[in-house]
Amino acid sequence: MSEEKEETSWASVAILAAAALAIALLVWRSYVNDAPRVQAYRAPAAAVSTMPRIETAPSLGALAESHFSARRYDEAAKVYRRMLELQPKDAAIYNELGLALHYSGKGDEAVAALKKATTLDPRLQRAWLSLGFVLKSLGREKPARAALERAVALDPASAPGVEAASMLRR
Repeated sequence: MSEEKEETSWASVAILAAAALAIALLVWRSYVNDAPRVQAYRAPAAAVSTMPRIETAPSLGALAESHFSARRYDEAAKVYRRMLELQPKDAAIYNELGLALHYSGKGDEAVAALKKATTLDPRLQRAWLSLGFVLKSLGREKPARAALERAVALDPASAPGVEAASMLRR
């Protein structure tokens, strides 16, 4: 390569490097100058928490499930109750509420919620299984047996039916 071309290519590299440095400096200055405005804009975030939240049963369901999975059964029960305000005739929610109440040590409330689930949807096999499980754990063998037999009768081959049959044998 000739010396003239080599000097030209080094000059081009130097110009590009200077331009890149200038751009980086401008971006940095822009960030430094705008940062207080961005922070000031975010400062009233406390006001956002006072805004009404739009709650849906699916979003609340995910929250309740996370509480339940973390064994925060009282918190899960509160969320299930809120879900029932939105969907008061949902037997599946009553079933979940009943289980959360059971694990919270509120056996009678759990039984009431599970009975409500079976009343709202007598074909909800999981509610019969849950009712039988809770009644059995409370020592109420006769009603537990009836609930578990009902769960099996609905569909003996399904997972809840198989589990109910297993509980009947114990």
